[in-house]
Amino acid sequence: MDPSAIQSLLRRTEVLRSPRRLLSTFGATRISYRLVSPLEDAPGRTRVRRGSVVSERPQIVTPDSFKERFQGFGDTAAEFEGWVNAAYRDLLRVLEYNFKNDGFAATVVSERLPAVLERVLAEVERSEDPHAAVLRCPDKGWALALMKLTLEEAARSFPVHVRDLERRGLFDPEGKAAEARRREISGLFAAASADPAARERLGDKLREYGLFEEYEDRFLGLF
Repeated sequence: MDPSAIQSLLRRTEVLRSPRRLLSTFGATRISYRLVSPLEDAPGRTRVRRGSVVSERPQIVTPDSFKERFQGFGDTAAEFEGWVNAAYRDLLRVLEYNFKNDGFAATVVSERLPAVLERVLAEVERSEDPHAAVLRCPDKGWALALMKLTLEEAARSFPVHVRDLERRGLFDPEGKAAEARRREISGLFAAASADPAARERLGDKLREYGLFEEYEDRFLGLF
């Protein structure tokens, strides 16, 4: 898919409720989602997609294919491979995250988008599911919206995953400090790309480790 078309879909995608808990470091996590989309060719009608994405336990990165990373995300998912690899390169070159879309179902209701969103959000809040998410997205961009959600949750969880794995000696058994710092910086870049609030901490760490000049252009590119 043309990059401009992908950006257009992303601009019209909004996470209205994010999961309250991070992805688990040492086990699988099930994210329950609702994707709500207006039907452009049928005013007054809205499609609701629901299901669960199972995020497998993150692994030390190995040769991996895009198809293996995203299972059950629809026939159009491969069109977004270039965007995923560019936007989340720091995340995916350090840890291997695999996601499986499970229990997928879709229904069309004869209601306008605002009313459907209000009802769906209320249902999710009542469920008290800490891993539930609600998104508004274009109908034809549902796979991209779901991929964005899962990758942003991985990016948000990434610094904790790296720290937990480091503590168990699963990274760099010789304990080379320089390599550990660069892994930490990669994790902070991944987090900062998804969460502007993480940029200040990234800048502080770059200065603390004496790496700001080396990463300056890339850091400033986040703003």
